[in-house]
Amino acid sequence: MKRRRHNFAATSGAVSRPALARGGFTLIELVLALALAGVIGGWLYSNMYAAFKARSSAEAAVEPSNDAYLAMHFVSMDMRNMLPPPNNSTSTIVQAFEATQGQDDRGHEADQVEFYTTADAANLVDSNGEIKNVELTVETDPVTGDHELVRRVLRDLLPPDGMDSETPATEVLCHGVWSFSLQYFTGSTWETSWDSQSLDNTLPVAVEVTLQLQRPGASGKQPQILTYTDILPISCSTAAENSDVNGDLGDTSGTSGAGGGE
Repeated sequence: MKRRRHNFAATSGAVSRPALARGGFTLIELVLALALAGVIGGWLYSNMYAAFKARSSAEAAVEPSNDAYLAMHFVSMDMRNMLPPPNNSTSTIVQAFEATQGQDDRGHEADQVEFYTTADAANLVDSNGEIKNVELTVETDPVTGDHELVRRVLRDLLPPDGMDSETPATEVLCHGVWSFSLQYFTGSTWETSWDSQSLDNTLPVAVEVTLQLQRPGASGKQPQILTYTDILPISCSTAAENSDVNGDLGDTSGTSGAGGGE
């Protein structure tokens, strides 16, 4: 009786070949790969965080200046294109230049001025070049309590008979206003108010605009009060040559510096 020989070599080879063909990572390799990815991710995050923080700090630093620049730009364009008051009371379009001192609910300076100009209005493009009534004042937002520099523009100065005048278009020039003060140069002194009707229908030689903005301070510090001042010459003014104006105002106490605020 013949015995059958078992081919152990073939059997062992058949078993070992699939084992050798399997591929993959060991547990140690996976742990090392994850650790390396974590290190790279942390390095990228720290660099990106520093970059975004620097960007936010830069934007916060220039934000008040941008707000003040835009507000001053609108005020400057309005006043540089100001129209002189009429020499008589029969004019139905251009009326008096009126500027008064005022205070807001905090007791800070919040002056008000109303005049007529041909300056462009961004929210009234179709009326650019026309005569408009402009009012600048400080108002308090009833919802947020924020103090805002507001510009009101009325363009329909001659409404048709039987129709009421349109509502002035209101535009917020900047937020976070600490104070807004105006002074008016007669040619010899600075005054804190102006009424062209009582001053021979003349405009001031120049207007000094002082805008103060309140912005949050650094962590644990008091809020910052930033002051911006500009002097705007009025090209159509005749106050400097008008002896009646300088004579009437010369007896009052004027100021010769930048407007205050607290």
